[in-house]
Amino acid sequence: MKLQIELDVAEEAVDRRQLEEHLRKEAILELFSERRIPAGKAARELGLARLEFMELLQQRGIPYVDYTFEDWQKDVQTIDRLWPEIEKTAKDPGAGRLK
Repeated sequence: MKLQIELDVAEEAVDRRQLEEHLRKEAILELFSERRIPAGKAARELGLARLEFMELLQQRGIPYVDYTFEDWQKDVQTIDRLWPEIEKTAKDPGAGRLK
């Protein structure tokens, strides 16, 4: 999607390309923070490697992973379901290995 917006800004007040790139960057970060686009796409759109993207998010206070209470509840349910196998493997480290 291509989006065009019009701003009334005095020409001498700002470099047009710099402003366009700044607004584009902010829009991409906002879309990522709202979980509307995935991290990989956001990083590519910004021309950043994954680690550089993660560092930018950290600087901006935007979480890379959004681990919700519901996610935690699902994890607890999975652990409860798998606990007998976890205990068995802990007692016999070779029990969970492929032969």
